[in-house]
Amino acid sequence: MKRKRKEEERLRKAEVHAAISVAGVAAALAAIAAENTAVNEPKSLKETAIASAAALVAAQCAQVAEAAGAKRDQLASAIDAATTATDASNIITLTAAAATCIAPFPLLP
Repeated sequence: MKRKRKEEERLRKAEVHAAISVAGVAAALAAIAAENTAVNEPKSLKETAIASAAALVAAQCAQVAEAAGAKRDQLASAIDAATTATDASNIITLTAAAATCIAPFPLLP
């Protein structure tokens, strides 16, 4: 029984870590979308819509991470780091890390 509980706790922590990682990727993409709308002076409706949608996805990912058991400070730290790391190499690293975290979990029940 003790071994089973340890394994369940390990899986729960892995799910939380995966949710935080995905929230970080979403936050980084939202930051990039927001930067692009700020830089391109005549903002197109499409750019504004993409930035808004990216922010919505990031917020939803953060909520899912909290529901999975992420602490607010963990989540805030990951999102802050992700939003400041918006160059291509950091986005690739964040995406690869998130993909590795979610690999063990099936997408469909």
